[in-house]
Amino acid sequence: MKKSDIKRIVSVFCAMSVIAAFAACKQEDKPAETSFVELTPTPIPVETTTTPTTTIPVYSGPLPSSDIAVTWSETTVDPTLMYANVSEGEFLRVRKGPSTEYDIVGTLTRNQQVQVVAVTDSDWYKTSDGFYISATYLSASPV
Repeated sequence: MKKSDIKRIVSVFCAMSVIAAFAACKQEDKPAETSFVELTPTPIPVETTTTPTTTIPVYSGPLPSSDIAVTWSETTVDPTLMYANVSEGEFLRVRKGPSTEYDIVGTLTRNQQVQVVAVTDSDWYKTSDGFYISATYLSASPV
């Protein structure tokens, strides 16, 4: 073998080695494999509060007629709309007669309107339905 043949063989061997090295390093563009881990949700404690509810009848005339004997004097006034002047969440009682000694027949909520037709000598308004509300808790305009 001649020296030139050996050089050729070595050159071919080196070229093949370089090609093989490049081929070994080249990777195909494959999507990366992903593995999924199934997670179990952990419940999050939630603090709940319950608000007690109270049902209060709301005045919405006409109400049953009054069966009480009149023992007070009244002065008739022009029918006027008045407003319940109570704190938010409070109720104004509507009664059968002009005193806290009479039965409650309904309630008014804040700024609820009621039509008054008379005022008593004890400072109670008579409604158009014939029931009574303390003048202390009624106003001519909403609060």
